[in-house]
Amino acid sequence: MKGKVTEEQLDKLLAFSDENVISRFLDMYDVTETEAEDILMETLKFLYISQIPGVFIPDDLLIIDEMWHNLILFTPLYHKLSKEYLNTSYFHHLPATKKEKDERREAMRIAPDEAKEEYLKKLEFLLSTTYDYLGEETMVKWFKVYPQKYSKENIKKLKK
Repeated sequence: MKGKVTEEQLDKLLAFSDENVISRFLDMYDVTETEAEDILMETLKFLYISQIPGVFIPDDLLIIDEMWHNLILFTPLYHKLSKEYLNTSYFHHLPATKKEKDERREAMRIAPDEAKEEYLKKLEFLLSTTYDYLGEETMVKWFKVYPQKYSKENIKKLKK
């Protein structure tokens, strides 16, 4: 393993579960308990690789982002998870700032081909990192299954 992530850390993260996090997610989305538990596991995997600079959450993984938001709301639990599982006092969720979004829009307006190329490089890094650290099964789930099963439109339909 490269950097500060280890297989032991991943194993520890994947042993984590919390009935309250699952219960709240079930209150918000029309999914089965098994499905919510699986989304939590995928979220924990994402948190694991998010420790690697350059990893970002694309729209294809919106359901993971929704579970991450849900987890963060259990503040004491999230602080404990950050400290015990991610070796930091608080693992921040940092969405794109207004300035970053404005700069991206401007780059797309001025030089769309270069902006698309830059995004594709970032996406390629995410894909290779996912494959290298989490394997083919996770890669397929995140980038083939989830974009269809949990598209923005489908997530809206699942909201209660």
